[in-house]
Amino acid sequence: MTTLQRGEDALLRRVKAFDWPRLKLSFAATALCMLLAHGFAWFNLFPSHDGTILFFDADVVMLQLGRWVQLPYYRFLRGKISMPWLTGMFSVLWTALSVYLVSDLLKLRRKATMAFAAVLGTAISITLLNATYNDKSDPFTCAMFLAFLGVYAVRCCRPWLGVVLCGGCLCLSMGLYQGYIEFAIGLFLLCLLRDCLTRDLPWTDYLRRGFTSVAALLLGGVLYAVSMKAVLAYKHLELIDSYNGLQQMGRSGPAVWLSRLPGAYKQVFTTLFGYDVWNNRGMRLATALCLLLALACLVLALRRKPRRVLAQTAILLVLLPLGLNVVFLLSEQAPTLLMLYPVYLVYALVLLLTETDTAPRSAAWLACVLCAFLTLENVIYANGAYTYRKLVYEHTRGQVYTIMAKVQGLPGYVEGETPVVFSGDFTDSNFTYHNDLLRQYEEGDTGLSGSAITYDGTIKWWFANIMGSGARVVNTQAELDAWAENPAVQAMPSYPASGCIAMVDGAAVVKLSD
Repeated sequence: MTTLQRGEDALLRRVKAFDWPRLKLSFAATALCMLLAHGFAWFNLFPSHDGTILFFDADVVMLQLGRWVQLPYYRFLRGKISMPWLTGMFSVLWTALSVYLVSDLLKLRRKATMAFAAVLGTAISITLLNATYNDKSDPFTCAMFLAFLGVYAVRCCRPWLGVVLCGGCLCLSMGLYQGYIEFAIGLFLLCLLRDCLTRDLPWTDYLRRGFTSVAALLLGGVLYAVSMKAVLAYKHLELIDSYNGLQQMGRSGPAVWLSRLPGAYKQVFTTLFGYDVWNNRGMRLATALCLLLALACLVLALRRKPRRVLAQTAILLVLLPLGLNVVFLLSEQAPTLLMLYPVYLVYALVLLLTETDTAPRSAAWLACVLCAFLTLENVIYANGAYTYRKLVYEHTRGQVYTIMAKVQGLPGYVEGETPVVFSGDFTDSNFTYHNDLLRQYEEGDTGLSGSAITYDGTIKWWFANIMGSGARVVNTQAELDAWAENPAVQAMPSYPASGCIAMVDGAAVVKLSD
């Protein structure tokens, strides 16, 4: 009874010491900003691209991509049906908890916490998740939260216990989405930077904390690799060799990684300052002002520090861009905007530096104003992108129903028995939605297109999950390529010309493009 009493007292002390006001503020700011930016996506159904899956049935593919934790996540937590409102609420939950962890570890004040919540919750990566990969938005944000939670464990628990807990968190995080381990790397570096600026760490403590962080990251990687191989062996599967798979990592080594270092640094700055439809001139200027302001505050903070602290800070700042884009070193192709989500920790760096004791009070307010401007622009872009995706979905839906009505009228066609072939490219044909006023949303690296159906897998999901159709649609790329080489199909005109829908060799063929 004495042991139980001590345990209860310790638990109560921890609960009372918990920073509840910070947690409430994190939830309120995150929920408000994410609702403004993504509310349209949560209250409307417009599945496109990978979002057409609607009901999660890609167990094998996710296992082959090494994302084995997604299976229990969908089965036991959120459910396999992609429900926009529930997906959005889970996204708010994980993002708000992430904001709380970052704010608490960096000791950000109220206004800085709100500014970081606004920028993180309205980032382009979240917008693309809701617009194109709706079913993945909450597991991806959960991967971010688990990465931050691992760092929190190392910083707040006993060293050995923190490393073990962090390893477990990072294993689960990478099992949801491997690329978001960069969140943990970035936050480790930011925490160590704060230590340097506030505590004047001797080299022994500096190195000890650095090695502890590296040990936690390595343990997480080992646990993930072992668990992934165990699951694949149990399911008798192998990793898939694709642009977003893990097989490509085995084809590169230290020499290749070193050759990619300049590109990794360049892409971070290109993401922040490069032109794109979601990153207009005003946003690039605001980001530049943020970094200049942070640099000025850093100079003030280091002005009377010993050279040791200058060297320690320089090392961390050099490593930070690399840590936020380490996937670039391991991947054969440039990371997508989804993989670059950790780059937004740069704004946490800005808010941290503008709140140092030596920084003028106006610096913190200016940083928050700049973050508010970035948030406003993110909200405007997000709502425009969702409106565009809704129009694309409605257009695709109407076009497919029109086409299938003509297919069903072909002589000899039997629903469920006659193969239906869509020859050509959905996204590069007259099948797509055309609107010059909204064409901007197809530009850049966002991956948005004028068709909700994009590749072979989405053909199956569209007819089975969206339409509930019993049509026997050909939905493997090998078969589609074979049909495209058929002389009779090549002689057909492209959609919507007369004769673009016809029976060819016992199949109903719809010629979309050459």
